[in-house]
Amino acid sequence: MTVHWLAEVADVRVHRETKQRPIDRHAEEKPHLIPLPATPYEVAPVEYRVVNVEGFIVYQQNSYSVPWRHIGLALPVRVTEIELIVYGPGIDEIARHRLFPRGQTGQRSEQAAHRPVADLRQQQNLLQERFAELGPIAARFFEGLRAAQRHSKEQGFKILALQSSYARADLLAALERAVRFGAYSLGAIERILAAQAKPQSVLDALAEQERRRLPAHLRDNPVSPRPTTEYGHLVEEATDHASPPETPADPADEKPNDDTTGRSA
Repeated sequence: MTVHWLAEVADVRVHRETKQRPIDRHAEEKPHLIPLPATPYEVAPVEYRVVNVEGFIVYQQNSYSVPWRHIGLALPVRVTEIELIVYGPGIDEIARHRLFPRGQTGQRSEQAAHRPVADLRQQQNLLQERFAELGPIAARFFEGLRAAQRHSKEQGFKILALQSSYARADLLAALERAVRFGAYSLGAIERILAAQAKPQSVLDALAEQERRRLPAHLRDNPVSPRPTTEYGHLVEEATDHASPPETPADPADEKPNDDTTGRSA
């Protein structure tokens, strides 16, 4: 219908301003038009979502899996007309899903590669690495959790997921207090945080992640400021080459004009 309207109506009627038919005007301008880009312009929105304790991000009330090692992190999500793409902290693609149609809710898109490995030892090793990334206090807490709790793995994941709800400093303070009193459990951490900390927003969690990554980027190519003494010769050169200011002429030194010479007062 639209194609027919363009061809039979819009393109063949005389335009009020140009006094020409659009189809004739287009023929004149066509040699001067530049080709369209080889790839379409990207207009897909990018949002941030927190990976929940089950290893999913939620978009429009549907769940999409990501590799489970990212539990508790706020990750960028790009949404096209047909796909949902999740990126890791380094902006590398870590998951891609077919987008559920608008209007469908409560659906899950899960990929087997995103689930925990079957080897329990590997799961424990990965958890140990994630707690070690938080620092020595967190590593000590995880060792105590493993010794004190039968379901330490499940509790460990849930504690890592608390990073999305509380600031890193608050979580570390709760872990340190739990270690001090030997309270190695998820419940103890939740009670300490509820009493001493305030939940943060997704944007706050994202900003904190970026602040932690920033020092590493700065160390990649450190450039220290130069001392000001290195610029001293530039000031000296500018002074040496500067032209001396002109001295105003003394009116008494000016010679009289020829036409006034010899005239009496």
